[in-house]
Amino acid sequence: MSNDMSFATRRPRRRRLGALAGVVLAGALTCAGVTAPARASAPAAVQLAGCGWNNPSGEHPYYEHCATNTNVWIQVTRWARGKYHRCVGPGRTVLDFDATGAWYDSTYQGGLCAHPGDTGP
Repeated sequence: MSNDMSFATRRPRRRRLGALAGVVLAGALTCAGVTAPARASAPAAVQLAGCGWNNPSGEHPYYEHCATNTNVWIQVTRWARGKYHRCVGPGRTVLDFDATGAWYDSTYQGGLCAHPGDTGP
């Protein structure tokens, strides 16, 4: 017998590689399936819109708070002016024109707030 793998040895390896490729493909299709409907029906600027920070071209940056029954503190960063906290309610909150990011901050005063529009350091 030669040093090459025999047919019986190669066959299980092919099955394992085929199974692995199937798992990877199924995972990729699952991830693509989650976002495909949004891509198909929405223009390019809206594709990235969703909960949290959004910065579509041609519009002011905004934060979309998707919960319907809470007000939360977010931390906003601004170009050349630093950070601050802002209380936001459900829906879209338009941010400063120079905002470069915003995210929910659960560590700031417990994460929840009473009055949308309030700000803090």
